[in-house]
Amino acid sequence: MFASRVSSPPAALSLLHLVPSFHLPIPIADTCPRLFHLGRRRFPGLCTATRRFDWYGKPKEGFWEDPDDGMGSESNDEEEEREEEENDLDFESDWEDRGEVSGMSLSVRPVVDRSSRASDEVKLAEEVDQLLEPEERAILQGNAAPNLDKISTAKWSALHTLTLTGQIPYMDLLLENGLDIETTDKDGRTALHTAIMGKKEAVTSHLLRKGANPHVRDRGGATPLHYAVQAGAMQTVKLLIKCDVDVNIADNEGWTPLHVAIQSRNRDIAKILLVNGADKTRRNTDGKTPLDISLCFGKDFKSFDLARLLKVIPADKYI
Repeated sequence: MFASRVSSPPAALSLLHLVPSFHLPIPIADTCPRLFHLGRRRFPGLCTATRRFDWYGKPKEGFWEDPDDGMGSESNDEEEEREEEENDLDFESDWEDRGEVSGMSLSVRPVVDRSSRASDEVKLAEEVDQLLEPEERAILQGNAAPNLDKISTAKWSALHTLTLTGQIPYMDLLLENGLDIETTDKDGRTALHTAIMGKKEAVTSHLLRKGANPHVRDRGGATPLHYAVQAGAMQTVKLLIKCDVDVNIADNEGWTPLHVAIQSRNRDIAKILLVNGADKTRRNTDGKTPLDISLCFGKDFKSFDLARLLKVIPADKYI
């Protein structure tokens, strides 16, 4: 009798005999296990208890446990994360993308044409015009183009702010209205410095295409390459090297990009600099070479790995 029961599990539980025991919430898991597992990650408080089933699907009466804390197996978590990435737990959006659910066709989202958008903008302008005070309305009417002197200060540059937020169209509008792409903030940093610090690779590439100077220095003598190395922006480092920047250029304190790479413990970037001609014997104003800086970190900061890199590659191999 037991054997027949094992060999013929219910169809709905045909996959559940693979594990010795499992937990399902009451009542959602009984009716729709997939919906529960998707909903559990967004609504962790949805179920307050779980019920244990034995390996052939029969509930163990009277056995209650706390809710699943989400610390399941890694494979299940990875599978659920993949499902979340595919569906984003947004069923309405997912259905709309597919266009149909269970044979029911759904209407395609309407495409907003430019004429209707322009009409909406006109209506918005008229509404705002009614909301503004006379003095405010005069300011708006007197600044058809950006007033570059009033939208920026030495500390807060409009171009730098838009650079960090990645708003390339507005950056271009400022440049088209006469703003110099080499405009600096109070620290002597250009928009290119700022884009690299913020690891905005698309903005960095755009600025270089627009003519930004890749050799420019800030007030402390640091170049965009120094900033790219410090930020760990590998692709930007490669891009700047393609722009023929000097990999051995030093700031006001004698620090080269290789010094900064060793300080940041970034072996990959240090290797790129070395194979592109970085001089590992250069000393800063304190008399320290990149190897000295590596060793001064002690034994627990990848010092052996970086020291080996600096010792293995000959100083004049790529010069």
